[in-house]
Amino acid sequence: MAILLEHVAIPERGRLELDIQQSFEIKVTAEEARRKVNRWLLEYVSYMMHADPPTLVIADGRAVWRVPAIFTASRVGEVGTVGLVDVEVDNGIMHNSELLKEQILQCAQTLAAKLPAYQPGHLKIADEYIPKDMPQAEILELDDTE
Repeated sequence: MAILLEHVAIPERGRLELDIQQSFEIKVTAEEARRKVNRWLLEYVSYMMHADPPTLVIADGRAVWRVPAIFTASRVGEVGTVGLVDVEVDNGIMHNSELLKEQILQCAQTLAAKLPAYQPGHLKIADEYIPKDMPQAEILELDDTE
């Protein structure tokens, strides 16, 4: 598992010495944090998003799980990361403000605008997945009066 140290001054070149004496109790697991963010994304942001596994982030004397929010599209799968949601490791408080929600949605809209246009019939089903013992369904066409 990755651990990210934030707000650490690093020289451009030369020797870097880190002395990390940090102690905190993890009362919320990485999986619990991911599930919590996943539920929030699905219920309050968009059904087209889910949470990926988090990174442990240590900054300013506190530790949080930083959970990536992933935007998906049915025809392409995962499109990209649209935000990061922090969940405190000691009490499970999720930093999910209305502003963060709007930023996530704006980023998702930007990514969605870059997706190629939908083209019906573009994806072909391999013959091995087409049932051989069933007749093909009729193609239903509606005229302008229906």
